[in-house]
Amino acid sequence: MSKHRRSAIHLSLLAAALAGCAFAAAQPGEDPARASDYDALRRLKSIYEDALNNNDLPKVKPLLADGFSCVMLSGEEVKTYDEFVAFWQRIRGLIGEGGRYHVKVVTDQTDFFGDIGISRGHNEEEFHTAAGRDYAILPRWTVVTRKQNGEWKVLRVQETVNPIDNPAIDDIVSRTRMIYGAAGVGAGVLLGFLAGYALRKKRPGAATA
Repeated sequence: MSKHRRSAIHLSLLAAALAGCAFAAAQPGEDPARASDYDALRRLKSIYEDALNNNDLPKVKPLLADGFSCVMLSGEEVKTYDEFVAFWQRIRGLIGEGGRYHVKVVTDQTDFFGDIGISRGHNEEEFHTAAGRDYAILPRWTVVTRKQNGEWKVLRVQETVNPIDNPAIDDIVSRTRMIYGAAGVGAGVLLGFLAGYALRKKRPGAATA
């Protein structure tokens, strides 16, 4: 192995180590007195990402507080773990067998009020469908967490996504227009045929069909 290549590998390993330290360290704006609480929420976030990225949803269940509820991107509200699983099974069904989903949760800010935490941020979500289509969306969210029996858990989630500048919706609308456009042409041809047939039937001496 060349000296240059060894140096490049060492630099890559050093950069990875520094990135890990930066993730573990307190972020700007965090109250040092709540360092353990911020760390607990970061662990919660990591478990959530791993559960969704690997379709291992049982890992999510221990993260949910009593009375949990979440308004999903579709506007649907789920209030139990089972409803959450049912929602994601539908999403996986839309992606299709062999498709992939990946999410990265980015927290912009968290504020604590006693045993309540309020966080806001966004997700970087990527979909690769079985049909070969790729979509990337950036939904924004607000999450309320609560310390329950000494552990931080997710109490409320509200997600929103831009319905205008959204490649997934644009693609669906485009394909819908193509389908209905083709249907419109077909309907026009059929109506024209039926109209012509009716006129021929009304003409004196018209041949019987």
